[in-house]
Amino acid sequence: MMPAKAEAPPPIVFVLEIDGQPILAFGVATFRQARELGKEDWLQEDLKRMTFGHRPPWQGKSPIGVRRAKPAEEVYYVDTKTENAAGDLPLVYLVQRDDETDITGPVTRGSFPPGR
Repeated sequence: MMPAKAEAPPPIVFVLEIDGQPILAFGVATFRQARELGKEDWLQEDLKRMTFGHRPPWQGKSPIGVRRAKPAEEVYYVDTKTENAAGDLPLVYLVQRDDETDITGPVTRGSFPPGR
């Protein structure tokens, strides 16, 4: 009889920050994995190209930090990831990117950022 495989623990939601601004949320198993994401060339290039408020969130100089998500950020990540499930590592942006259409209308309970 083969032992049952232990299920992997659910991912922990982390937030990538630049200059104190939360940029995106994502779920991984460990803090080490979260830090490694900020070092990925593909992500750094995306952060230089994308804009919010007509400015890129990262010009290549500021440190990219990672922290555990706050409760509202975690709820927003889980809700948005479920709606847009795609890819191995869903990234949920916490800022309104300039390439997204303006979202208007009621905000659901637990939405982040508050006051949107």
